[in-house]
Amino acid sequence: MDFNQIRYFLALAETLNFTRAAEQCYVSQPALTQAIKRLEVELGGDLVVRDGRYTELTELGKSLRGHFQQIDQTRHLVRSTAKAVTSGEVAELNIGLMCTIGPGVLSGMLDAFRMEHPMISIVLHDVKPSSIADLLLSGALDGAFCARHGPPHPQLHYANLFEEAMVIAFPSGHEFSEREFVPLNDVTEQNYIDRLHCEFRDEVNESFRDQNLQLDVVFRSEREDWIQSLVRDGIGVTCIPQYSLLRPELDHRPIVDPVLSRKVDFVVAERAEKLPALNMLREWAIGHEWPVYVPATSPT
Repeated sequence: MDFNQIRYFLALAETLNFTRAAEQCYVSQPALTQAIKRLEVELGGDLVVRDGRYTELTELGKSLRGHFQQIDQTRHLVRSTAKAVTSGEVAELNIGLMCTIGPGVLSGMLDAFRMEHPMISIVLHDVKPSSIADLLLSGALDGAFCARHGPPHPQLHYANLFEEAMVIAFPSGHEFSEREFVPLNDVTEQNYIDRLHCEFRDEVNESFRDQNLQLDVVFRSEREDWIQSLVRDGIGVTCIPQYSLLRPELDHRPIVDPVLSRKVDFVVAERAEKLPALNMLREWAIGHEWPVYVPATSPT
């Protein structure tokens, strides 16, 4: 028994005419007739009774018609599912989200992508900057949103999405609230909370060292939520990417002298070309209207 035999029988059961059933199935009448006969042999009984121009389903044919319709529906479902999967319309993507990137800047883009591609499921994984390359190359992650640190990895493909300022975060009502920007030397007069997971941490610290400035570090932590809670409670200030800020109680100002910023990329391994759904997400991210970065300037 094959799908064509079932398709031919269903057409015959609908039309009760071999000629019209053959035309409906785009085959010759002899071919359709032979297929029905082979099906009857396999099932051990007649499916149709043909008497001249008169054709009628037998009791066996009537009994099996519903089952054959279910098989044909399943055939269509299997084909459409296979087409959807191979085209990337149905898939599950494991996407890394670097722990220092706040969800606010990404959530709108991701939601718009979900609305356009509802059959693509995205699992977001909180990942450390140092682990992203290995996770992508091993296949544990399909792609990742990250801020590139150092030279690009030769086996990874990067697509720049947006640039964001590195800012000083402080609680509402802090003295920095009255300013348009904060020079580095003013940060040294504050208690400082060190963000250990920031991929930009070395560059920030180097900027202080270049100016012979010494930070008064009161706490160090890998937890972004803890750091922001400490800042909210007035324990200190911290240098943080602008879109990483989550707590509404926090205020911030850009850093100047020097101006500091970071670029956020969507990165994939070379094998990404074989994953249509991942390419859809990548192109969607590239085409998204991201916030425009305007560097802060201080008066000369």
